[in-house]
Amino acid sequence: YLNKMNTEIKNMAAVLATTIWADGVYDEAEKVSVEEIAEAFEVETDELVSAVETELEAIKEMDEESVNEYLLEASSHVDEEDAEMMLQAALQIATVDGILCEVEVENILSIATALGVNEARAVLMLVDLVKEEPELKVEL
Repeated sequence: YLNKMNTEIKNMAAVLATTIWADGVYDEAEKVSVEEIAEAFEVETDELVSAVETELEAIKEMDEESVNEYLLEASSHVDEEDAEMMLQAALQIATVDGILCEVEVENILSIATALGVNEARAVLMLVDLVKEEPELKVEL
């Protein structure tokens, strides 16, 4: 999904941070994913990494309801043309550990809704990703 984004880095970082927040750990694989996303979106890598870390710090103590409000606010500033690419980036981060669990799927659907991507399309994007990554473990 190589494409120049119209969305400000702060809002991109906020969406990515809520994805990372779901499993409570910002591990090395997720950091590498954020760097790959920066490259794909043609934004400065250090700037996006730093922005994601800042946003994670801002939400780390929040409860789910507060994080959802935060996500809705940030998503309202995501350019409509960037919405599906942002969701794709969130999917990449959610699955980078090789495991997809119920909490992550709920989070992805919340992100899709916040971004204005319809749920059926989000599910199809997720199914496509699972199909493309045969080693991805789905935890029911």
